[in-house]
Amino acid sequence: MNYAILYNPGHNRVYFETSLKLSISEFNIVAQKFSTGYGNVQQQNICGIDYLTFHTKDKLSETDIRVISDLSFAYALFEIENVNGEIRLKPIRKIREDFVDESISTILKYTGKTNEIFTRMMINIAFYSQSNTENIRLLDPIAGKGTTLYEGLIKGYNVYGIEIGDNVVNEVYHYVKRFLETARYKFEYASMKISGPNKSFSALRHTFETTKTKEDFKSKNTKTIEIIAGNSLYANTYYKKNYFDIIVGDLPYGVQHGNVTNERQSSLTRNPAELLNACLPSWQGVLKPNGVIVLAWNSNVLTRKKMEHLFEEQGLIVKNDDAYLQFEHRVDQSILRDIIVAQKADNKIMLQ
Repeated sequence: MNYAILYNPGHNRVYFETSLKLSISEFNIVAQKFSTGYGNVQQQNICGIDYLTFHTKDKLSETDIRVISDLSFAYALFEIENVNGEIRLKPIRKIREDFVDESISTILKYTGKTNEIFTRMMINIAFYSQSNTENIRLLDPIAGKGTTLYEGLIKGYNVYGIEIGDNVVNEVYHYVKRFLETARYKFEYASMKISGPNKSFSALRHTFETTKTKEDFKSKNTKTIEIIAGNSLYANTYYKKNYFDIIVGDLPYGVQHGNVTNERQSSLTRNPAELLNACLPSWQGVLKPNGVIVLAWNSNVLTRKKMEHLFEEQGLIVKNDDAYLQFEHRVDQSILRDIIVAQKADNKIMLQ
């Protein structure tokens, strides 16, 4: 059986060209969950339009179609038919049930915002690189204005973010509240101040519990969207050990953004190594065994080899299969973006 996926036209013009390459790697990672064997994955131009095409041993199951519908770049799915030597594309209805409308992620426009489709891809890589499928908890420890949280909530995950900027977090709080009210979602909101021992640090937690219907709300069938105004260094104080299934974030690129690793730090470092050296032990602590962390960074600032070393020092297992090594791409003259994917070891298995 032969199939074709039409690329999402929502990419900006520059990123669309890059996405053609990245989509093959994302597909190869996600397709490991198929119920049937697959192969011959390639970019193919059909009548002047670019598609990602692939072959399967058996017909795609409903579960397989759900997986494909989850791909960040998948705009439409077709079965390829050959009728009297002529290629015909038979549409296949996608199967996707978003928890909230995807406009929650696309409405906000601001300088430095991570592309929503790229964010969706990172979340997919994290989710499909681990085994849990229910009640997913996602953490973005460098949440900014919340793109990762919104994309995770669309998928129905419980989403949590940490951002050191009080003003930015306040913007996120007001935006989420306004969105839920306008879309008429049922929700409860709570806030709580957090202090470290001897007031060594302080933070403010904003928590929304939300769902679509009164019935779901009464039965507590809700999703959490939470953001903490605080230092990500203390993630293991804000949250329990082994709390999150996946951690996804876009590290500052050292151009328009900076990293803050100390609440009293006045200057911003341009190198993510300092942030990771300080925070990665805490992030690793709140990640479940077999959980996966996916981070994007500017490899012009920090080489992949050094990046891998930082993760391996924390006992994380960096995924270096071919599909995981094909994400490096140029964003602009100063940013060569790459993705690192690492998994927390299961100590029970290691001891056996």
